[in-house]
Amino acid sequence: MIVKAKEMLRRITGFSIPIVGGGVQWNPPASDRDAVRKFLGFLEDRRALFNPFPAEVEDHVKDSIQQIRRQCVATIGELGEASPGSDHVKAIGAACRRFLDEPYPSFDDIFRQRRDPSFEREEWRWGLRYGTSPEAFFTALGELRAFVGIQLASLSALYDIDIKGDLARILPPDFEQM
Repeated sequence: MIVKAKEMLRRITGFSIPIVGGGVQWNPPASDRDAVRKFLGFLEDRRALFNPFPAEVEDHVKDSIQQIRRQCVATIGELGEASPGSDHVKAIGAACRRFLDEPYPSFDDIFRQRRDPSFEREEWRWGLRYGTSPEAFFTALGELRAFVGIQLASLSALYDIDIKGDLARILPPDFEQM
């Protein structure tokens, strides 16, 4: 393995010049696997990825997804340039940005055709901002969860890391068991 000079300089954290001898303190690079494991550990505590829909509050979900974006940026900084996992982490960050920036899907055509009074129940609206369609919000959240689940499955396979707990709920189904 060849370590480039600029990379070595980034690792140096200080110099010491005692009366007898001297030294250099530096931080060795963390492995990509450790960075991905840390990232997955962070995601295990993000309720927006796996909480039941009735328990979700729009502002809390958006805050959680913003935190996921920040962690994606930090993890990409920890991964090596040629790391196979960086594309998956970048994709998760991009999906979070899409959820936050783009309007939720519109179901206007369905609402015009369907007149079922239970279709627009008020019980779902308590955790959403005024004017937010519950159907649109939860559809967008479901899309995000499904996409992140696919990326997590890829990261898990690449780095041989088990995904545990509630986070495992968003992983794609195992087709061998279907």
